[in-house]
Amino acid sequence: MMKNMALAGNGMKKLILAVLLLCLVIGQIQVEAKSCCPSTTARNVYNTCRLTGASRPTCAKLSGCQIISGNKCKPPNDHLTLDPDTEEVNVLNFCKLGCASSVCNNINAALGNEEANDAVESCDQACSSFCSVHVGSATVVA
Repeated sequence: MMKNMALAGNGMKKLILAVLLLCLVIGQIQVEAKSCCPSTTARNVYNTCRLTGASRPTCAKLSGCQIISGNKCKPPNDHLTLDPDTEEVNVLNFCKLGCASSVCNNINAALGNEEANDAVESCDQACSSFCSVHVGSATVVA
């Protein structure tokens, strides 16, 4: 019984990690829609600064990025700005992969039989549906 509880606790940790990663990705989309950076280093400095709770203007000044009122960055400050035609696809694929690897793989490890294969397939479909609905609405907001 203790072993089952340990497996459940481990699975819960992975699920929480996947949700946190998804939130960071969606949060990054919202940040990138308003900030324009000239390099990968500048983008990383800006994102790290924002994670500490500093204001957008403070982080922009520190990193060399610019805050814009629109959502389209212009060269040379267009590094790592999400293209509206691809941002949803990238986040959607990340969501599906994270959900499937963290949630669905635990089913297979726990059961390890034919029944598990059916459950994993259903789980993959559920991840796909969840991500399609929630990622689509999140990228529209950004």
